[in-house]
Amino acid sequence: MYNVLFLTDRGARHQEAALRAAPAELKVTILRTPSFAEMLPELARADFIISERNQPVTAEMIAAAPNLKLIVRLGSLDYDIDRAAAAARNIQVVVQPVLGTLYCAEHALMMILACLKRLGRSLHAALHTAAPFSPQRGDEDTFSFNWLNFEDIGTLFGKTVSIVGMGEIGVELARLLRPFRLKAVLYNKRKPYPNHVEAELGAQFATLEECLRHADVLVSLLPYAPTTDYALGGGLTAERLRLLKPTACLVHLGSGSVVDETEVLHLLQQGKLAGAAFDTFEFEPLTEKYPLVLYARDPKHNLLLTPHTAAASAPESRADDYAAIMAYLAATQP
Repeated sequence: MYNVLFLTDRGARHQEAALRAAPAELKVTILRTPSFAEMLPELARADFIISERNQPVTAEMIAAAPNLKLIVRLGSLDYDIDRAAAAARNIQVVVQPVLGTLYCAEHALMMILACLKRLGRSLHAALHTAAPFSPQRGDEDTFSFNWLNFEDIGTLFGKTVSIVGMGEIGVELARLLRPFRLKAVLYNKRKPYPNHVEAELGAQFATLEECLRHADVLVSLLPYAPTTDYALGGGLTAERLRLLKPTACLVHLGSGSVVDETEVLHLLQQGKLAGAAFDTFEFEPLTEKYPLVLYARDPKHNLLLTPHTAAASAPESRADDYAAIMAYLAATQP
């Protein structure tokens, strides 16, 4: 039996899934954002450390783990793992991007483009709007460009995208945005990334208010906590949402209850927000009379809803969390 110390900032539901997926050869202890003192007894017996997303692995921790053989980072950034201390002990460090995170980042990019391009209206118009004149067979000189005379189709080029709640999904989204030649990617999180990470991502730290004021697209990836619950004064409250430009779009893939959906509707109805896209909601599942659903039924409103499906096709099992450990054991056991 091998001892695994699993460090995470995620809640009980995710922790239970990780424990269910653990191979029989591993005894897994999960600690949520522990102090060094809380970790110390587990470090003393740990053969492996799994650090999920943003849990640092310091030289002090490595020194306190005499049996440590391998460190696994679930995520794509490893700036907060002391590689020098690990290398001095011949401890391997494996960085393992999380597939569900990639799914979510792709979904966010899709929603950004769909909102800017007013895709819902165009799809509806192509299927349900009568032709304004007789069709003609196309060739290089015969075509009906923009036959419905839409004049408000947007582009990402030259725009500012603000990402609030900039964790692993935001990191992957920033990477996906690089080819679009944006004016800026701003981000907000509790603690800024180091300068070299910002340079790699092409992102710049800003306050929450600055992110809102400057955004052409605001991407909300805020996790739920009492400090981000809009009803408790955190997250995207009505007051903060009113900082957005009337030409801005809001895309939300963070936790439910961190965005004041009622205020989003008011801003859309008053022409003070150009569009919005939601994958997660304050109350789930959606119902026929849910206010966002009622408003989104008119494609002209540029409100796009998906039923919490950003990572829907990613593997549900968390067995891959342990893949690097099992590969290490297979390679080193006689």
